[in-house]
Amino acid sequence: MGALDQNTKELLSLVAMDYRGTFDRFFRLYYDEVFRFAYYHLGEKEACKEVVSDVFFSIWKSKKRLVDIVNLDTYLFVSVRNEALRYLARNERKNEIPLEELAGNEIETFESPDEKLGADELIDALNEAIEKLPDKCRLIFLMARKEGLSPKEIARALSIQESTVRVQLKIAIEKLTAYLKPIFPDITFALVLVLLF
Repeated sequence: MGALDQNTKELLSLVAMDYRGTFDRFFRLYYDEVFRFAYYHLGEKEACKEVVSDVFFSIWKSKKRLVDIVNLDTYLFVSVRNEALRYLARNERKNEIPLEELAGNEIETFESPDEKLGADELIDALNEAIEKLPDKCRLIFLMARKEGLSPKEIARALSIQESTVRVQLKIAIEKLTAYLKPIFPDITFALVLVLLF
C-alpha cells in the first residue's frame, strides 16, 4: 500500500468526516491487514482479536486525524504495535487495575477482604468475557460503554440500523452473563448491567 493513492485519501477523508458507511467500509478493507500485524506482535489468535478491536476502536475515536496520514501501512503497524504493548502490559498487571476504573462507575466499599477479593475476581472475569466478544459486537459494546454513545449515535457512526446496535448490545450482555454464570452462579443480567454502565 505505502503512500496513499487518491482512492485511499478519499476514503480516509470521508471516514474523518463521519460520512455514512465509510468507517464500516474501512473496517472491512483493513481488518485482515491489521490482524496480520497483530499476529506478528502477539502470535496468538485470541489476543489478536482483542487488539484488533482496540485498534479499530482507537481509530474510530481519533478519526478526524486520518486526513493527516501520509503512509497508511506505517500508521496501522504503529497503531497495532502500541495496542499490542498495551495488551501485554494490561495482562501482566491485570490484578492491579482499580475496581472503580474497570466498573466505570462508583461501587460501594467492601467491608471485608473476602468481599473485596470476590469483587476483584468478578471484574477480572468480566474483562475476560468482554475480550471474547465477536469483533463487531465488541466494537459496538466499547462505543457504548467507554464512549457513552447512544444506540442512535453508534448506528450513525457505523452506518448500520439502530435496531442492529440494540441487538448487538443485548447479545453482548447475554454472552457476558453466560460467561460469568458458571464462575459466579448468583450473577444476574441486571448486576452485569450495573457493573458495566
